[in-house]
Amino acid sequence: MANKRKDEHTLPQISGVTQLLALGCGAALLLWLAALLGLARHAPELPAETGKALPQITPQTVNRVGSLSQYAQAVERPLFTENRRPRAFVAAVMGEGADSEAAALDFMLTGVLISPNARLAMLQPSGGGDTQRVREGAEPEGATGWRLLEVQPRRAVFEGPGGQVTLDLRTQGGTGKATSMDAEAAAVGAVPPPPPPPPPSSAASTDQSRVEDIRRRIEARRAELQQQTKSNGSGGLRLVSEPEK
Repeated sequence: MANKRKDEHTLPQISGVTQLLALGCGAALLLWLAALLGLARHAPELPAETGKALPQITPQTVNRVGSLSQYAQAVERPLFTENRRPRAFVAAVMGEGADSEAAALDFMLTGVLISPNARLAMLQPSGGGDTQRVREGAEPEGATGWRLLEVQPRRAVFEGPGGQVTLDLRTQGGTGKATSMDAEAAAVGAVPPPPPPPPPSSAASTDQSRVEDIRRRIEARRAELQQQTKSNGSGGLRLVSEPEK
């Protein structure tokens, strides 16, 4: 009985495996038949068209800058100014010396603003124009290469290619002229050269003549005193020797 029950449980398992194998064989047979019938073959190549010519490639033209008349609106209304109005710029040639350095920064200091949040300097072109506010550490418009280094109560220090330049605050009737820090330091630290000493021969002869002059005066005074002493002594003896009347 036990063997019979075991065979009953084994038969369904064997039949399931047999079905899977049968399905696999059937699928393989179908694929083989499809391959024989020409499935998945390459498409036939089309004949080459020899009658048509290849298109010509035209070279690309470079867009060149046109004449100045094409940019009249850009000149009349500049893009990089606040009020979109043309601004006059000062072109200065840098040379040697403090004067050329100061001429490159052609501005007047009209006011300063010192607060815990900002330190500003108000600049106006020397030839006239709108006043601009420059923050400490920024560059003023129209003075390329110059940077506001420090804002003081009555002056502003700028640093540029030639060194440091100070703009004094313009007062009533003043001009606020720019002065170079290097020039001021040189003027303060300059010591006038000592006068050249006189020749040693002339100095020695002058001292010798003074000594001889003093010696002659002393001898003359001594002789005069001796003469006075002799005259006074002789007069006293005569007064004592005369008899009383």
